[in-house]
Formats: sequence, structure tokens, C-alpha cells
Amino acid sequence: MPSRRLSDKIIDAHKIACEEQKHEIASLLLEALEFELSAIGGEKEEHREWSQEMENAFALHEKVFKTIQKPGV
Repeated sequence: MPSRRLSDKIIDAHKIACEEQKHEIASLLLEALEFELSAIGGEKEEHREWSQEMENAFALHEKVFKTIQKPGV
């Protein structure tokens, strides 16, 4: 079985945090996803594209918490 990318695992963890209504954790996971995506295209020849799963993570966050912002911001 091929190993999954870190971004895929972050997306899975984010979904669980949303299901459990853990806003702060979900927000931190979205931040981690953004950070991971910002590393794409660095020194490595690997080029990843913004996937539908990544878009869905942000849409789920906004649906569950009614915002993309971190709690308290």
C-alpha cells in the first residue's frame, strides 16, 4: 500500500476535529494544511495540485464553524 501524503492525513484529522466540534484544533489543522501546501514546489521536483479534498476541508470547516478564522480572532 503506497504511503499517503502528510496533507491527506491532516485532512483526515481535520474532518474528525470538525465531527467532534473541536474548533480550535480544526483551525490549527487547517493552518498546518496551509503550511504544508506552502512547501509544495520547493526544492523537490514533486508538484502537487490543490485537490478537491483540500477544498472540501475548508468548506467543511466553514459549514461546521461558520467561519474560517481561528476562535477568538
